[in-house]
Amino acid sequence: MIPAPIAKYLATPHIKIAAIKLKRVETYIYQATVNKPVVSSLATINKRVALLVRLEDVDGHFGWGEIYATMPAFGAPHRAQIVHQILTVLLKDQLFEEPSACWQLLQKSTHPLQIQTGEFGPFSAAIAGIDCALWDLYARKQKLPLAVCLGGNLRNLPVYASGLNPADGPLIVNQSRENGFLSFKQKIGFNTQIDINNLTAIAANLRPNESLMVDVNQGWNIEQIQLMGPLLEKFSLRWIEEPLPADSSSADWLACKKILNKPLAGGENLRSDDFKTQATWLDIVQPDVGKWGGISANWGIAKLAIEQGKTYCPHWLGSGLGLMASAHLLAAIGGNGLLEIDVNENPLREILAKTLPAVTDGLIKLSTLPGIGVVPNLELASPWLTNYQETIL
Repeated sequence: MIPAPIAKYLATPHIKIAAIKLKRVETYIYQATVNKPVVSSLATINKRVALLVRLEDVDGHFGWGEIYATMPAFGAPHRAQIVHQILTVLLKDQLFEEPSACWQLLQKSTHPLQIQTGEFGPFSAAIAGIDCALWDLYARKQKLPLAVCLGGNLRNLPVYASGLNPADGPLIVNQSRENGFLSFKQKIGFNTQIDINNLTAIAANLRPNESLMVDVNQGWNIEQIQLMGPLLEKFSLRWIEEPLPADSSSADWLACKKILNKPLAGGENLRSDDFKTQATWLDIVQPDVGKWGGISANWGIAKLAIEQGKTYCPHWLGSGLGLMASAHLLAAIGGNGLLEIDVNENPLREILAKTLPAVTDGLIKLSTLPGIGVVPNLELASPWLTNYQETIL
């Protein structure tokens, strides 16, 4: 369900238009095998997957969203079927005064089924992608960038290079620096010596205007944190991300915070009521618009984080569509958060979001085009298309 504090802050358009009635729902699944896999303490990703959803209303206006399908890659078709066999039935003949009304309807209507099946993640992601697409449609219908539709500004956004693998993190830092990045996030949690060697090499060449973060991907327990805490003390880290599994006990999280004595980040694996309790010990809150909440509920998470003196930094590790939805939400919400940009090999990233803004001096400048400012190049992406499905409402 929707916690009362978040429900109070669901995203609303700055200027309202007539209610939207949807006519068509389409999903596209793309898969691209990569030469260099993405490696984390969770898994090794050899295929980059993108599950896109396109909505069209009765007036012919459209919007694009992205449903989290990074891992497992074989989960994308299942999530697409949730869209077409369950969610489209709920969308039929509905009039939505604003996008958040759609998100609330889908969340509430499927809540018993999510409990029955235990498939909270797939349902949450499918609903989140639809929400993002509806916000994109709503903003395009207004001929406004999404950030402006949400009442914000098209400010330049600080970004960071994400996904640095253990095998070549220091090298990728140098390459990312040449591509305009000033902040870098190294994956750790594999082997103590490998982790410390990577951090030592990066820190030795870090410039005064640059920053370094680490991501453990839930890879440690409290005993490992007790071992790693003193070793990390010498590094100036902007944050340590997910050192523990997201559902660890409050006692372990509080002990972790005391041992590491550095800002803690997380939130990509939280949803709904989790944010009321588990985000208590986080300094940087990182919900994912494609995993849970879309634009509608992530607005509430971000607002609450900023009100509580925390930093909102959206998590993203998919194609450029979800990246730009995250960017517009960050631009509209304000604060001093950074946008996560995965720098690993991904042929789908730019093709599915033309044209992504370039990074210059650690910043990107958002497009003034309507909606999220990008659309997929379906023709160029066609070699990677593995499934297409359409439902007429």
